[in-house]
Formats: sequence, structure tokens, C-alpha cells
Amino acid sequence: MGALAVLALFGAACDGGDTTSASTTTSRPPLEISEDAACTLVTTADAEAVFGDAATPSAAEQPEGVVSQCIYESAVPGGGQFLQFRIFDGVGYYSEKVVEGATPLEDLGDRAYVDAQGPEGIVDLQFTDDGSVYALAYSNSSGDAAAKAPLVETLARELASEG
Repeated sequence: MGALAVLALFGAACDGGDTTSASTTTSRPPLEISEDAACTLVTTADAEAVFGDAATPSAAEQPEGVVSQCIYESAVPGGGQFLQFRIFDGVGYYSEKVVEGATPLEDLGDRAYVDAQGPEGIVDLQFTDDGSVYALAYSNSSGDAAAKAPLVETLARELASEG
């Protein structure tokens, strides 16, 4: 299965996470997030910083519950790197409880985790803020995606500080 397909499946599998805390986490409704917010927040330059190489936007079907998404792939032939950023409407999409290798992250949004060895070797990071879930996933065809986990975490922290 290709890395982009794994990222798409993983994002869809996050649906149905911790729905019990949605009403207790915040009394405010989720922020209004525009459809193009993900690509405004995570730019081609951000993807290139993670890749260490040129990146280009990539199209993919947007799963249910995703308010905005942006996906980048390596612009170098055979580069095989993918970075996916999705914003989900509601904390029910937060999936730390169903992720076996989830490591909680401190001081990132309301709550956060990273799994540097996620399904098919992807780096999976999610954090919640203002009633929404922000999900970053990175994969590569060389099988060493975990080496980029610190860069994905740095990007997430930059995103959270912009909010």
C-alpha cells in the first residue's frame, strides 16, 4: 500500500476517538475554520523544511470530519516523502486512546501525542486546541520516517503558537 494511501486511511480511522470528552473539554463551539486554512498554516516551505528537499502540493480526497487539509509530496522524482496536515471539527477525532505507540506531549495545545512508529511506519502527531484536532502525519519510502519525528513536532509547536 502506498504511503499516501496509508495516510488517507489513517486519517479516516481516527474518527470515533474519545467522544466522551468533547462536551467536557470546552464549552465553546469549535472555531470557524476555512477550507483553505490547512494550506495557509502548513506551507510548501514548511514541508520542505521537514523533507530537507523540494515539496509540492498533492491532492487527495478529504475524509468526513475534516474541515481543511493540505498534503505535500516530494517534488524530487523518486523522493517518496509525504506530509499530511488535517484539521478535524471536534475533539471526538482525537485518537490518542486508540494509538498503541502514542507518547503524550507536554505544552502543545490542550493535549497532544506523537507516535514516531505509527501504522506502516508513519509519524503521527495530533493536538487539540479550541475544540478542533490538528493532525500531522509524515511518511517516506525509505522507511526511516521516525528520524523526522522531531521536525514534525517542531512544526506542530509552531502551528500551536500561531493560534
